[in-house]
Amino acid sequence: MFLTECGSFAPPEPELVFKDRAQPVFQMIHLASGRSVLVAETGNGKATPVLMIHGSPGAWNDFAHVMADEELAASAHLIAVDRVGWGGSAVGGLETRLEVQAAALQAVLEHVAPGRPAIIVGHSYGGPVAVRFAMDYPGSVQALILVAASIDPELENPTWFQKLGRTWVVRPLVPDLLLRADEEIKPLKPQLEAMLPLWSRLTMPVLVIQGDDDSLVPPENADFALRMLSSGKRANSVIVERIADQGHLIPWQRPDLIVRGIQRFVEGEEGQESQD
Repeated sequence: MFLTECGSFAPPEPELVFKDRAQPVFQMIHLASGRSVLVAETGNGKATPVLMIHGSPGAWNDFAHVMADEELAASAHLIAVDRVGWGGSAVGGLETRLEVQAAALQAVLEHVAPGRPAIIVGHSYGGPVAVRFAMDYPGSVQALILVAASIDPELENPTWFQKLGRTWVVRPLVPDLLLRADEEIKPLKPQLEAMLPLWSRLTMPVLVIQGDDDSLVPPENADFALRMLSSGKRANSVIVERIADQGHLIPWQRPDLIVRGIQRFVEGEEGQESQD
C-alpha cells in the first residue's frame, strides 16, 4: 500500500452526512485487556448486525455514507468502530497484531449484538482484520465483504516512496497520521503469510469489491481472494465485483456498492460464482 496517497482524502464530516437523518449513537466499550473501543451505531438494533472496519489510517466515519443510508438502516443494525489504536480508541497506542484487533471486535459484537452473527465489512487494511476475525470467530460471521482489501502477502511490498518516507531525512516531513499508518502496515506481510493455512476456515459467503484503477491496493488482491475461496466446499459462495475506472476510495466515492452488498446478505442471498 502507498504511504503518501493515504493522505489524499479526509473522511466526511458526520454532521453533513447525517443532516436531517437519524444521528449515530456512540458508546465506549471497555475491554478486558484494558483498552477501549469507540463504537457508533445507526439503524434497527433488532435486525442483522453489520460491523464495518476501517483501514489505516481511518475512523468509524469512513463508513458514514453507508450508515446514513435510510433504506439500509431500516433493515440492518449498522455498527462502525474506531479500531484499537485510532481515533477514540487510540489510548494505549497502536496495535499491529491482527488477532488482537479481531478479539477487540469480537468483544464489541458480544456487547452490542450478543448471539447474533454479523455481516463483516472491511476496507483496505480493515480487510485483513475482517479476514482474521472470520478465521478466529467464524460463528460470529454471517457473511464477509472485502472492499479494496490488502490480503495477498505477495503484494505487500513497500514502494520506493514508502522506503523513502522511513528514512531519517524524510521522516520528519511526513505527517504523524501517515507515520502511524506506516508503522501499522509494516508487520502486515508476515501476518498474511501466517494466515495462509487458515483460509479453509472461511465457509461463509464472501463478496469482494475491487476497483480496477486502485493505486493503493493492487487489484490482483481480488484474484488472490478468488483463488483462496473458490475451491472445494467454498465453490459458488464467492462473488467478485470488479469496478471499472474505480480507485481505492470506495466508501467515499461509491458507498452504494457497499450498501448493495450488505443488502444482498441481509436479504439472505447466498454467494454465487465470481462475476467481473
